[in-house]
Amino acid sequence: MRIALSNVLLVAAAPATAETCHTVDAQFGKVTACVSSVLPGRGGNTYGPEHLFGLTDGTAWCEGVPGPGIGETITLRLERRQAVRTLPLTNGYVKNRETFRANGRIKQAVVETDRGSKTTFFLKDTAEPQTLRIPKATVGWVRLTILDVFAGGKHADTCVSGFSVDLEEFGN
Repeated sequence: MRIALSNVLLVAAAPATAETCHTVDAQFGKVTACVSSVLPGRGGNTYGPEHLFGLTDGTAWCEGVPGPGIGETITLRLERRQAVRTLPLTNGYVKNRETFRANGRIKQAVVETDRGSKTTFFLKDTAEPQTLRIPKATVGWVRLTILDVFAGGKHADTCVSGFSVDLEEFGN
């Protein structure tokens, strides 16, 4: 019996998967984007979480696990709790039409918050920005988890060119 208990304790104490993060100063405080994996750079391009904030055109975060990235996450952490209702998202690698179609895009995702909210979204297969609406709450973090993808025509990875939070006055 003691052996089984120690095995359970060892499993429970296993470290979580490392994330890669990038922080920016926003109007209402710092926002940190952490991703569960990153596609290694190639051809002078990088694919880290810094590309999620839409500060540079023609870039994207691309997950870096084998296959289409089902289960990979983007977590947006706020410096302090803020009122959030909408999450702008630009699906895929929108550098150009060819790059958009060559890489995977999110088809279905779940968005959860530290307040216990979970909402499932079916995304459009478009390079146009989309708005994800969650129950309005004051949150410290928001996490998007990839559930299904539109397969890329050339690459197995799934990419996102922009993901952020719209911070707002809670009274609106």
